[in-house]
Amino acid sequence: MRPVLLVLLLSVPSRAPADPLGPLYQRIAADLKQGKPLVATVHVALCDNGVIWCGRGGMGDGDRPERNLYWGRAAGLRAWFDRASPWRRIHVDEGDGKLILQRVVYRLRVPRPSAAWRRLGVRRGFDLLLVALAHRGKKIDQTITTFIDQVAGEGGKTLRLPDGRTIAYGGKGHILGYAGHNALMELTLLDSFRWPRRTRKAPVGYFVLACLTASYFRNHLCDGQVGTRGLLLTGSLMYPGAFTADGLLRGIAAGETQRQVYLRGVERYATLQKRTERRIRGVFFHDGEKRYARRFGKCDP
Repeated sequence: MRPVLLVLLLSVPSRAPADPLGPLYQRIAADLKQGKPLVATVHVALCDNGVIWCGRGGMGDGDRPERNLYWGRAAGLRAWFDRASPWRRIHVDEGDGKLILQRVVYRLRVPRPSAAWRRLGVRRGFDLLLVALAHRGKKIDQTITTFIDQVAGEGGKTLRLPDGRTIAYGGKGHILGYAGHNALMELTLLDSFRWPRRTRKAPVGYFVLACLTASYFRNHLCDGQVGTRGLLLTGSLMYPGAFTADGLLRGIAAGETQRQVYLRGVERYATLQKRTERRIRGVFFHDGEKRYARRFGKCDP
């Protein structure tokens, strides 16, 4: 009997490990079932020629979003999402006029939840709302610090939309992103930056579209216990075009695994920058993969 029992035990398939984004999706699903939207916030540090060369013709004017390389020109965030179907711009204002020069909200309607969402009990269509913030270029240190603080903690704000809804964004939302120059290159060189203590209790996903972010961010923000996960970080120089964020957010809207969401960003970047996906996979990371753990440390479960 013992050999037969052993064979039977060995023949039972092992259960696949839970996806690292599981806690985040459970949090999002709970909100969606209450009729709330999925909320993402992206902080954009406007490109400023006083910080890093961005080009002429207003592309490097960090005080004027309209023609800025990372906002209103090329594949800057507003330039991209203003024309990216089926995203629709539903709100725009001038921010606080000091640090934030423009605030724009885009809506992506998900009319029918994916099978992944239905398994979590989400039966009705929902909105993914993207709150995009254009930060004054010369205040880049404050911008990246705000982003980091919001991932590590849960600081954020609320905004009343034209349709009457009030949404919580920033650290109170579900997804956080940063796009722009990697200001930690200078801050760490000058020894003027200290990573904040992680106090977050609600899961969140984050991405950092800037040069060499994997080696600077490492696992300072990742928290496997809480469910704070890095969707995409970089290991080379790169252009922080909004197309990469678009790909990542569409993956989240579909309830895809962490690897699938990451590959959405890889595919968008490779296509728009005319690179091979294999090359981009080699220099982009997510914190749930083994090669990331080998190079930068493991995000402890």
